[in-house]
Amino acid sequence: MIAGKVALLSISLLLTLLVCEAAARLELLPLPDFVISDAWWEERWHRERRGLSPHVFVELDADLGYVPAAGLSGQRYQGARIGTNSAHMRGTREYSVERTEAARVVVIGDSYTFGQCANDDETYPAVMEATLPNTEVLNLGVMGYGQDQALLRLRRDGFRYRPDIVVFGFYRSDMRRNAVAFQSLPKPRFRLTDSGLVLENVPVPMPEEYDRLWPPRLWNFVRIFSDSLDWGTKTEWAYIYDLSHAIVHQMAADAEAFGMPLVVVHLPRVDTLEGEGPYGWPFIEELCADMEGERFRCVNPVDRFHQIASTPETIQHHFDCHYSPELYRAVGELTSEMLLREFPDVFLSAASR
Repeated sequence: MIAGKVALLSISLLLTLLVCEAAARLELLPLPDFVISDAWWEERWHRERRGLSPHVFVELDADLGYVPAAGLSGQRYQGARIGTNSAHMRGTREYSVERTEAARVVVIGDSYTFGQCANDDETYPAVMEATLPNTEVLNLGVMGYGQDQALLRLRRDGFRYRPDIVVFGFYRSDMRRNAVAFQSLPKPRFRLTDSGLVLENVPVPMPEEYDRLWPPRLWNFVRIFSDSLDWGTKTEWAYIYDLSHAIVHQMAADAEAFGMPLVVVHLPRVDTLEGEGPYGWPFIEELCADMEGERFRCVNPVDRFHQIASTPETIQHHFDCHYSPELYRAVGELTSEMLLREFPDVFLSAASR
């Protein structure tokens, strides 16, 4: 009698799980609100990106997850024309690995560095190249990158061009990306341990490896729920802050090992303009205040942004799609001014070659 009830209960449970799994695979279960979770991004990929990657802008990469597709020319996206060169850099200009007589700056970062919603000549690295004398500025920014991927791209692709200066575009929301191994697509990540940063998820799996019968899709929802218990807690945010801090300092240490200074460019979010202090956000202010003039230097465009976006109407315009051309130009001009002021010998030497 008891054995029969147990069998009936087991069959009922199995059928319930199969029905739930079918609902998950048919995407009848709603995607939960955003959680910092690999499972959340994996489930989103199944629903929105499946079969679309690599798309026209992306080439998969076993070291970095993905890089911009090479050889784009005037590709239309979000109202702008996007070009890339043969080395997967933004802009169609080609740069020799061998040094020329020009000074050279490598810029790393995310979509704000890549220049989403901007034409090739409107990105802030392009503005730097136009305003710095006799200087090549290589834009290695990539849409969707975390700070971990930016560091890895600097190591693999940036240093081989032997730049005089490394510039890193720091955008606040990228800190969350450091904590996951799936962000729109699979990616590498660092885990912060007592002995330092430890690289994980390399080589990066291909997206198709997540499109299997096992583990079940329902497992994503279990993981999302589990991860949601930590979402927004002080402990989690403390880890994310510490991880970002460690990655930026590792960038500086790596650049220093090659004899290059690191310049951190603060890329404000719209809510940063309403914050307190010169940077509008304590984390980046403390990061820059602690190390200013020692391991790296910082550029802060908040005041210039306030001058350009001075009313609610203009703020909406300038932040409608990433940055407006005026804000991108402000970042580029301020960064060029800082580089000329702090590292004049780099550009004087280039001018005299």
